[in-house]
Order: sequence, then structure tokens, then C-alpha cells
Amino acid sequence: MPVWQSLLFNHIMPSIFNAAVTLLLVVAIFKVFRVKDPATRFMFLFLPLIKPFIILLENPSGMRLESTDMTVHLMGRLPDPLNLISSPIKEFAEFTYDHSATMIALLIAVIAIFIVITTRWLQLFLFLNGFKHKKSLSKSECPQVYEILDDLVPRLNVAYPKVVVAKNFHLVPFSVGYKEPIIVLSKELLAEFPRKQLEIMLAHELAHMLRKDNLTGWPALILRDIMFFNPFVRLAYNKLEHEKENTCDRIALDITGATPHTGANMLLDVALFYQKVSLNQNQAYPALAKGLLRRRSMLENRITSMARIAQESKPSIVRTSLKTIIFTLLLYLQIGFVVSINEYQMYLR
Repeated sequence: MPVWQSLLFNHIMPSIFNAAVTLLLVVAIFKVFRVKDPATRFMFLFLPLIKPFIILLENPSGMRLESTDMTVHLMGRLPDPLNLISSPIKEFAEFTYDHSATMIALLIAVIAIFIVITTRWLQLFLFLNGFKHKKSLSKSECPQVYEILDDLVPRLNVAYPKVVVAKNFHLVPFSVGYKEPIIVLSKELLAEFPRKQLEIMLAHELAHMLRKDNLTGWPALILRDIMFFNPFVRLAYNKLEHEKENTCDRIALDITGATPHTGANMLLDVALFYQKVSLNQNQAYPALAKGLLRRRSMLENRITSMARIAQESKPSIVRTSLKTIIFTLLLYLQIGFVVSINEYQMYLR
């Protein structure tokens, strides 16, 4: 089998198949077990990113059927590169290896990781560097921001952030940095919104700092960029981002004591405010406001997640243990198909 064909049949196609099946199983678990907690959903949605990457680099690059002439054969499998576990699969199939294809896949992955990390770090450095040299918002300019931070920072046990006002363009509040966190606000937002809504916004950004999202988001981003050819990985990444925002929304409501209704109204007010500002000043929508306005599903998802808070019960030890077991099984188990294509066999798993 030519190297390009081996890469396609034994690495790329199985990786796409695995992402699709894993994402489908994760969504099914959410429905069957009624998993509403965004932190749990966030954890499970990492599976459609991790497993396809493992498949992409897996050593067995093909297999030959020995005792069946079926075009498609369904099977289950435990990943076992060292052949330590006796498996029924060995009764009808034998692995063959194409080390050149495997090495090419590994080399491409290493180069891609290096390029992605280098590019992202350069972009982040330039982005952060611009805000690091900006003058901090003084307490005299906006005392209520520091009153809110003085109250929330000790309660969340996070580093006290530097507060910067972006004067040249309108932004929804966001946080950047890890060791020296920065919260970026806009002067229009400070003038428009009441204290309670500002408190929820700032608590949301502090929640990102508490969860270390600026750091932990990197593995997901790298996996998404490496598997750019895989639409199901991108879909899982988008869902992961939604659940990350939902988790921070809940932390913000919990720490501020705001009701889900108040939080949902705040999201709507922010979207409508930026629509008004953009139309009045003939400017393009900021990225998040554009997402809130045009991607209706994202807004509905966050509002619905807030509305579910009062209806949910606290997680028990039994439910937590069950979720851990299911997560482990999904991480390790594989559903596979051996598909015969002319004289070749493609092992989708």
C-alpha cells in the first residue's frame, strides 16, 4: 500500500470516524443520564479531541482479514499496542504494520504541534504586550470596579488582576494572562451598565482565572488545530467552549448571589448594547457581541444553562463515581469496523 494511502486509510479516516462515534456517544450519555452540569459536560467533551489524536498516531496502520469475507465486520477493541491482552479480534484478524506511514504521521503531528504552539505564543505575546504597557484603571476613575474586585477576589482566591480600559475599540470584558492576569473593559460598558451587571461580568472573568482557562484551553486548541481536517473535532471544540462559558456563568451567579434571571438579562443587555453602539458608530460588531446576536443557539445555550441551575440537585458520591467509570470506559473502549476496499482493509475504530 502506498504511503499516502496508508496515511489516509489507517490514520486520517479512522481518526475522523473515532471523533464522530465518540462525540455521538458523549451526546447520548448527556441525554440518557440527563447530564446538565457544565463542568461534567466540559470533561466529557475532551474525549472527542483526545481519542482521535491517539488514533491518528497509533502504530497499527492496517489489518488483514483471515477468516471472513464480509465487506464490513463490526467489532469492539481495547487499545493494546503491546498485545498484552487476549482479544477475540485476533481470531479473525491480524495486524500489519507500515512503519513509514506511522513515522510520517508522527512527524507531521510533531511539526504541527511546534508550529501551532509557536504561532499561538507569538500572537499571545503581541496581544498581551499591548495591554501590559497600558495604564491601569485608577480607583478614582471607577471606584465601583475596585469595590467589586476587592469583594470577589478574596472569595474566589485568585490573583488580583490589573484592570485596563480599551479606548480605541469596544469590547465585551475579557481576561488575558496567567501569572499576571489582566481584565480588559471598555469605557462605554462602564458608563452604561449598573453595578450588579458589572459585578456578574467581572465575576465571570475571575471564574476564568479560577479555572485557569487561559492555560487549560491550550491542549484543546492545539488538538483542534492539528486535526484541522476533522469536522467532528471542531464541533466538539465549539461545544467545549460553550460549556466553559456556562461553567463560568454559574460560578459568577453563585459568588454574586444573582439569580439566573438576572444573569440571562445581563447577557441580553450586553448583546443589545453592542448592537446599538455598532449601528450608531458604523462599526463592525465585536466578536463576542456578534456571536451573541447572530449565533442564536449560543445565547440560548447560556440562558438555558442558567435557568437549569435552580432545578438541579447537588451531585452525590454515587453519581460522581458513575460518571468517572463511564468517562474511563469511553476513553479506553473502541467500536470498530473492518471495511474491505478492493484488496485493502480499512480498520475504522
